[in-house]
Amino acid sequence: MDGQCIFRVFWPKRLCEPIKESGYLVGWSLGSGVVVVASKVGFANTEQVKGYLSEFQHRQDLADAVIVGYLSREGEGLCEMEPRDRSPLWIDAFTARTQVAFRDMLAFGMVVPGRIIVTVYDESINEPWHYYLASPITLDLTQPHTTSPQTKHIPLQYILDHVNTAKTLYTHIHGDPPQTEHGQSAESRTSWLSNAFVACSSWVLRASDVSVMGMRVTKVSAVGQQLDMVVRRGVYAVEQWQAKSYTRRGPQGPHNAQYASFWNSAFAALLDVILGCIVGAVLVAHSHEVSTWVLNALKQHTVTSLQQTIVWLRGWPAGLKLNNGLDGFLAELFLWLVHFWTLVFQPFTSCMRAVVVVAGYSGFVGGCSMQLAVISDTLALTTLHTYWFYMVATRIFHWQLVTLYSLFNLFRGRKHNVLRNRIDSCDYDLDQLLIGTILFTLLTYLFPTVLVYYLTFVGRRLAVIMAQGLLEIMLGLLNHNPALYVALRVRDPRMFPGGVCYDTNSKYERRFIEAAWHMPGSPVRLSRDPIPLSARNRMNVTVLHMRSLPIPVSALFFQYYQIWVQFSATYLSQGILRSLVVGDVVRPVQRLQHTMIPGAER
Repeated sequence: MDGQCIFRVFWPKRLCEPIKESGYLVGWSLGSGVVVVASKVGFANTEQVKGYLSEFQHRQDLADAVIVGYLSREGEGLCEMEPRDRSPLWIDAFTARTQVAFRDMLAFGMVVPGRIIVTVYDESINEPWHYYLASPITLDLTQPHTTSPQTKHIPLQYILDHVNTAKTLYTHIHGDPPQTEHGQSAESRTSWLSNAFVACSSWVLRASDVSVMGMRVTKVSAVGQQLDMVVRRGVYAVEQWQAKSYTRRGPQGPHNAQYASFWNSAFAALLDVILGCIVGAVLVAHSHEVSTWVLNALKQHTVTSLQQTIVWLRGWPAGLKLNNGLDGFLAELFLWLVHFWTLVFQPFTSCMRAVVVVAGYSGFVGGCSMQLAVISDTLALTTLHTYWFYMVATRIFHWQLVTLYSLFNLFRGRKHNVLRNRIDSCDYDLDQLLIGTILFTLLTYLFPTVLVYYLTFVGRRLAVIMAQGLLEIMLGLLNHNPALYVALRVRDPRMFPGGVCYDTNSKYERRFIEAAWHMPGSPVRLSRDPIPLSARNRMNVTVLHMRSLPIPVSALFFQYYQIWVQFSATYLSQGILRSLVVGDVVRPVQRLQHTMIPGAER
């Protein structure tokens, strides 16, 4: 094999079947011995074939389609000499019953000895959404599409792009399939409605940018965020509808992801609205019972239980002896704040039934996700006083902890160097050491009392945060439901390509041989019997079958994975634990939803 060239021929599966007439092979010669055969033209001469190829429209980053060889039937003559002698790489092949034989590989009319690696691919003429990718398809439309790095060898994806275009070239040569065109009046009405919807949506998006106390409504309100996401998705859906992303006809690669994303979003919205209608009907029909239950639950868990806990802390909770003076002061302070909250919140209790009704009717418009957003905002408003208590307890705990740390350094004869941001030795006067030691001792004895109240309100704050986090996760499950992705993956795995693999022991291996017993320039004369398999030992042809691998099912849940990563990085991190230990404020729950729209802010 030394000194021989290696030719890589990508051969369509359609040409593995017996042919009725000889013809020219059209495709692409990509250099470095790589040839992609797209189809056979058996009804035209060389000039007519070149005319068909000159009319073929293709992507600018692809090579021009040319005549790459000639495929003749058993017993028929060879092709014209002129195109073969001018071609930089020419495939001279013929068929013998059910087998394909390669006479020679020629370069400008000269025979080039070498080894032929035939890669059989499925062109899927009737299924244009089937294609090959060297790397898994990216379903996340917000991720930028990467290009293959420049190397001295031809990138595999560049070759596969020509393989994917082979079906388009075949359709161009053999006739376009019938397509249904919509009337101009229907298109004009659809365009008018789409433009009106986009204009109204733009007004809603500008209204959602209103800031309250320096913060956008979409950042602090789950309802505002959900409404903003629904409107943005609606606008994007209209744009995709105008771009005809709802059909399977389009450029391979990104179009499949856009098609699946469009219909998955539509299915998720439909399922969301159906669930919202069911839950909304129940809420509206039993609004009185639901509002009464909600008020009793809120009173029990946010007022009564809180008062009972504070009263319990005024004694010796669990046998822990606290400072009576500080304990009584903190208990009276928080009990007064609870009483003040009940007076402030009392007028809003009469509106609870209206809130339940609004949550019910919102499901008919925004789906069950909008109802969850209303519940999340209602929970945040009704537990606002626990957030105040948590802030007060956290500030007291943090200040005392910082003061204890400073006094402890003074007790050891050290101080914090602000300029160098380090702890240095320092000589204190006797009066300073005495006062510092006394203050350190007093704060140390008062620290358990502050710590008990801090842990009490931290626990309640964490409970509220976990409840809001659970609602955010439920919102994510509804907003990013991948049910249609899974259905498309089960029904047609090739719609989501995840790479390619090559089979060596395939049924196509017996279809290719190398003919070595004909006179140059003379018609091929073969027997009517199939070519014996013993002759394959002398043949220098390797046959591979290229198959498209589907992406794993786990890749379809990429949206859930992103939500979990964001949630775990925010609430299951070491930063949260450090904030709880040192008394830093744990901020309100961060919104985890994102629109999955290219260029949109998450």
